[in-house]
Amino acid sequence: MQVKKFEAKTMKEALELVKVHLGPEAIILSAKDTHRGFGLMGEKSVEVTAAVSEETLRRKKIAEAKLREDLRQRFQQIPAARQKQFINKVFKEAVKEPAVETISAEMRAQTKGMRYIDIGDDEVAPVRGNAVPTKRPAEYGRGATTAAVQPRIRNAVERTDAPAVPARSARVSAAAAAAASAALATFEAPPAQNSVKAAVAAQAPQARSNEVRALESQVRELKAIVERFQAVPQIPMSMHPGAEQGLSYELSGIYQRLTTQGVQPQIVTALLRKAQKEIDTETLKKPALVDAWVVRRLLDTVEVTAQPTASRYHVFVGSTGQGKTTTLVKFASHLMLKEKRTIAIISLDTMKLGAADQLRLYAQILNVPFAIVRTPEEWRVAEQKLAHVNHILVDCPGLSLRHAEEREWLQRMLPPSASKSTHFVQSILARDEETLEIASRYQSIGFNDVIFTRLDESGRQGMILNFQDRFKVPLHSFAFGTRIPEDFEFASKERVVDFLFKLSKVTRREEPA
Repeated sequence: MQVKKFEAKTMKEALELVKVHLGPEAIILSAKDTHRGFGLMGEKSVEVTAAVSEETLRRKKIAEAKLREDLRQRFQQIPAARQKQFINKVFKEAVKEPAVETISAEMRAQTKGMRYIDIGDDEVAPVRGNAVPTKRPAEYGRGATTAAVQPRIRNAVERTDAPAVPARSARVSAAAAAAASAALATFEAPPAQNSVKAAVAAQAPQARSNEVRALESQVRELKAIVERFQAVPQIPMSMHPGAEQGLSYELSGIYQRLTTQGVQPQIVTALLRKAQKEIDTETLKKPALVDAWVVRRLLDTVEVTAQPTASRYHVFVGSTGQGKTTTLVKFASHLMLKEKRTIAIISLDTMKLGAADQLRLYAQILNVPFAIVRTPEEWRVAEQKLAHVNHILVDCPGLSLRHAEEREWLQRMLPPSASKSTHFVQSILARDEETLEIASRYQSIGFNDVIFTRLDESGRQGMILNFQDRFKVPLHSFAFGTRIPEDFEFASKERVVDFLFKLSKVTRREEPA
């Protein structure tokens, strides 16, 4: 059984394709409008699914092989019912003479300049733009007597009862080609000839019964195919989230939730594939237990800085606009007010206009020492004068490190102390591609952990997992809002789960009245 789909602009064009490719006996399985558009202009189209048995398709090809190319094209234009009659008649003609490639000269003369569908049994009708005299013998004309058509009926019955033609190549005998062409002309006859066909049908009940049995056999075969097709589980066109990655329907909810939060699909897929292997089928059907498994896995895999204040030097690096200076001030306030540490602030930013002045103002408000280091040699002087403080916070200029000169300058200007932690500061609002690209450049100078800022301005915190999966560095702290030092906290695994599952809102805490 051959099953094919055809798409065209209209139903009429689609059915013509079915008739051309599968033949007049094709069975339409389904027909529907498609909304994706057809062709370059995106027009709506019609999709038709049709089927035909192998034997019927083989008979069609044998009948077409007996026709010349131009006749074959005209054969495809006649109605399906007449095509079927032509195929049955030609297929039953006995072939006895050597094969030739063309039909008789008489047939060529009769069909010259004519539309194939307009050729009658014994006439040549006028063709638009090329009038041809009409030949209509009296015995076959209008009002012909029964005695006049009897010889033709007997000939048709004899051809109908002829033995079937075995399958052969496209090269057929001259007699077969002539018979096929004559039969084709017969079945191209206009509706006025239906009385003759009815007489032929009345004289050949056995042939019709054989045809009916063949059709019943094909219908039973098609019915069996449809039943087997319906027994197979069908995948809907709108697949559940994660289906393309091989995840079961039970995991579609957690998959969609994490990807909506901005976690990269490959990270979510790897996590949920482990869940699919480790969790039994009954547990997978309970979303709460699946969420609990994912939370436990995140708590085991997320890394945070164990001692975020241990180092003496804290260097803040990153590109422009990520919140380095504000985060440095929040961190400094936290060390002073909550941990009672002594601090100093140093700026390396001599490139941005007013950057050092802004940080100097913050230092005055906090009442802590402030200095600007312009050359690597000045670090020795700064170390001597700031030997009494517990922590020195260093603000670096915003650089993208696209050029080797920027990387070399930053490496020279970093403090030479061994007790140093370099924090990569990144806004959660940036795009993942840009963030990962810039962070990969900063890997050349090295950073110990990452600080995420502006968490209150976004509903997608998936970048936290994406960044840690890519660079394998712990989380240092989170910054949100503008209040100092309230809108700052050190990172924790529980807080990451809170961000991803929206257990609480990331908002600024209200000050007590």
